Amino acid sequence: MPSPPARARPHGSVETAEAREARHAAEIAGLRRELLEARKLASLGELIGTTTHEFNNALTTILNYARLGLRHRDDATRDKALERILSAGTRAAKVTASVLSMSRNRSGRFEPTDLVLLVEDVLVLLEREMMKYRVQVEREFAPVPRVSANPGQLQQVLLNLLVNARQAMPEGGRLILRLAHDPVTGFVDVTVRDTGCGMPPDVMRRIFEPRFTTKTGPDATGKGGTGLGLTACREIVEAHRGRIRVESAPGRGTAITVRLPTLHAEAVRRGA
Repeated sequence: MPSPPARARPHGSVETAEAREARHAAEIAGLRRELLEARKLASLGELIGTTTHEFNNALTTILNYARLGLRHRDDATRDKALERILSAGTRAAKVTASVLSMSRNRSGRFEPTDLVLLVEDVLVLLEREMMKYRVQVEREFAPVPRVSANPGQLQQVLLNLLVNARQAMPEGGRLILRLAHDPVTGFVDVTVRDTGCGMPPDVMRRIFEPRFTTKTGPDATGKGGTGLGLTACREIVEAHRGRIRVESAPGRGTAITVRLPTLHAEAVRRGA
C-alpha cells in the first residue's frame, strides 16, 4: 500500500507520514501527562478536604474541653477535660504524621514499600469518616514481604478504593481489608471488600471507563463523582506491573483486589 501523500507545511516545509505519526504520538503522550496531573490534583484536593475535616474535629474537641475545664474548678471535671484534650491532640498528631508521610511519597520514585504501614497511614485519615457512617473496619493482615512501589501512588489507589467502599454502604456495614502473599506466584494481594449494595454485570463492565460513574456528584464529604478514580487506579496498578480484579454482585457487596509483585520477584524479573 503506498504511503499517504506528504502534507505541505508552512514556509515550504513538508511533513512526512513518519513525522506526522511522531507528532501525533507526542501530542497523545502530552495529553496523557496532563490527565494524570489532573487526577493527582483531584486526589490531592480530596486529601486536603479529609485532613481539614479531621483537624477541625480535633480542634473542636480541644476548644470545648478547654472551656469546660475553665468553667469548672473541681479536679474530676478538669481531669476529664485534660484527658479528652490529650486524646484529641494525639489524634491530630497521628493525622499530621500520616499526611507528612503521604506528601513525602509524591515523587515518581519506586522504592521498597511496607504495605501494612502504607495501609495504616491511609486508614488514619479515614478513621473518623468510617465511624461517622457506621462502617466497621476489619483487618486481616497476613505477613507479607515488601513490594517495589511508588508509595504516594499506592496511597492514592487505597484512598480511592476505601472511599468507594464506604460510599457503597450508606446505611453502614463492614469493610474488610486483607493482605495476603502467594510465594508461588511472587505476588502480594491487597483486597478491599465491602458489604454494600454490589454492582450488576452491566456496571461492572464499565467501571474502568474514563468518566463513567453511577454517582450524581461528590457526596457530603466532597469525595467522588468524577468517574476518574478507578481509571487512575488501574493505570497506577498496571504501571507497578500489577493487576486489579473486581468481584461483585447485587446485594452481595464488592471486593477489589490489587495484585503487586514482591520486591524479590521484581528484582528477579529485572535481572532476567
